Amino acid sequence: MDRRKRDRERRFDSELKEDTTVAMQTNGCGGPSERALRLEAVAIVTGGSVGAGREIARGLALWGWAIVVVYLEHQRTTEAAVGEILAAEGRVVAVRADLADDLDVHRLFAESSAAFAGVDVVVHTTTDSPSILFEHAARHVRRGGAIVSVPPALGVTPEATRQLDERDITVGRADPEGALCLLDTWRQQVFS
Repeated sequence: MDRRKRDRERRFDSELKEDTTVAMQTNGCGGPSERALRLEAVAIVTGGSVGAGREIARGLALWGWAIVVVYLEHQRTTEAAVGEILAAEGRVVAVRADLADDLDVHRLFAESSAAFAGVDVVVHTTTDSPSILFEHAARHVRRGGAIVSVPPALGVTPEATRQLDERDITVGRADPEGALCLLDTWRQQVFS
């Protein structure tokens, strides 16, 4: 982040109440976003240490959101991604989890909630099946939350779909470039 952006953030942050922050970075749709957001917004990003997942995690962290980077391999790459977010004064934890393992996904949500008191958003960027992830998200993502899947969300059970609908959790699919734009639209509806 360049110095001017940091200075603008500090100036706006000092004008806000203690429980809000301002996202001065681009909103992922090409324009600046200055909407006040709750600090407790939390996003789980699968594959958050590489490729599109890493870019999405950084973008959400710049909005002031707490990030849970999910990885299975490449611990050093994950540590570097976490370091980038921390260097930008973001809040982040990394959780090693196999998305095909029910206990690992259960632990992912438990550790995310323990670290940040809940989960608002899940962004799925890996090619792993999201079925177990969506089942747990249906139970653990806060009411009115959101799930964005970059690859097609194949194998999601009708029961998980029903639970997501009942809890008003928005589910969408976007290419890597469109994920932040989709989440920006969601956050404007939720946090305005």
